[in-house]
Amino acid sequence: MLIRKWLALCWLGVLLLAMAAGSVSAYGYSVVEDDVEVRMDYPIEMKIGSCYTITFWMKTSENLTDLTVVLTLYYHADSSANPLYSQTIISEDSVEVGWTKSKTIQVCIPDARPRDPYVRSELQLYYTVNDTEKTLSYEWYMAIVRSQTYQELESEIDDLEDEINDLKNEVNQLKDQLQEKEEALKELQESYEDLLSSYSSLTEKYQQAEVELESLNEDYQSLEKSYQALEDEHQATVIELEKLRSKYEMLTKNYGNLEERYQSLLSDYQTTLSELNTYKAMYLDLKSRHEDLQSRHNDLIAEAASLRQKIADLERDYGELNRIYQATLGESSLTKNLLFAQTAAVIAGVGIYALLSRRFMRRAARPGEAPVEGNGEKRVQKVLSGRRVTIPSEVASELGLKEGDQVEVDYGNGAIIIKPVKEVEEKPIKKREASGESNSAKEEEK
Repeated sequence: MLIRKWLALCWLGVLLLAMAAGSVSAYGYSVVEDDVEVRMDYPIEMKIGSCYTITFWMKTSENLTDLTVVLTLYYHADSSANPLYSQTIISEDSVEVGWTKSKTIQVCIPDARPRDPYVRSELQLYYTVNDTEKTLSYEWYMAIVRSQTYQELESEIDDLEDEINDLKNEVNQLKDQLQEKEEALKELQESYEDLLSSYSSLTEKYQQAEVELESLNEDYQSLEKSYQALEDEHQATVIELEKLRSKYEMLTKNYGNLEERYQSLLSDYQTTLSELNTYKAMYLDLKSRHEDLQSRHNDLIAEAASLRQKIADLERDYGELNRIYQATLGESSLTKNLLFAQTAAVIAGVGIYALLSRRFMRRAARPGEAPVEGNGEKRVQKVLSGRRVTIPSEVASELGLKEGDQVEVDYGNGAIIIKPVKEVEEKPIKKREASGESNSAKEEEK
């Protein structure tokens, strides 16, 4: 019976080693990419006709769009693969960095008993990151399928090992009983020898006791002498104690005097402490005022920095306007002449506004002078630009103006007056233009 159990145990051990060699050591599958991280947890072996739960977890490391995850599980048996599970487990239009998702999937193994079956997993991810479509595909061996699980084989082996251990315990108990009988016999022999040795030792101890008695008598005599000496020392100690008592009374009196001085010093200390608290309160008040002034000082510094920034912005705007003006000066000759005439007119209007106003006021004050009137032919013109003047061709021919000629623009009595400018007056106009540019630059800087 015992031999059969040993053979069964050996056979199960060999089977267990074969199953362990063919199984997967890991309890899951994980993938770490630049954009995503995926992990799946599942059992490393499955039993025929049983159902299991598989956990899927995912985390993103970038902002993704059009995210799609498809999971497919194949059941391999008899040189064929049948899908156990195939679904789109995740479908999101867009996800942000750090987005996580977990799902649980229920999978059942068929009841059929094929030869060497196992489960294979296939995972596909589709998404778009930074306007680039990406596709990730993974395939791995997932779990082996058996009719009897590894835990069941372990349980059967444990039962056989327990039975073998019980038999070993019975044999060990019989050996222990035999050893106890042998030890009891040895103890009896040792007890007999101990009694003989005890008798001999007692005889020797009796002789030693007689010798010790004589020694004790001698010690007693010496103790009596020592007691007498101690009695004398006791008397001397009593006398010394009286002296110490008188010293103690004197020290007690001195202690009372010190106690009075201590109370006086304690009163002074409390008064000083009260003054210290008052000074601390004054210090905290001054500190609060200083912090308030410091805060105002920092605010003024920040406001000054803001004003400097505004000045820098105005200088930058002035630089841009100056570049635009320089670019405008680089146009064609016709455009340059027109821009020059318009700029001169505007600057002249700004620079000599006061002078012209005075002239018009003087002319209006003269009684014999009549206002300037046109020929009665009025025409509506559209303002094209703040620096360009467009004159009808009929008016230009009557005034003898050509394209590029300079004109003087003036304002008075609610009307705009345009007069031809002779060539002799070009130099004063240029001077006025320069003075007008400097004035406008100063105004922009302000």
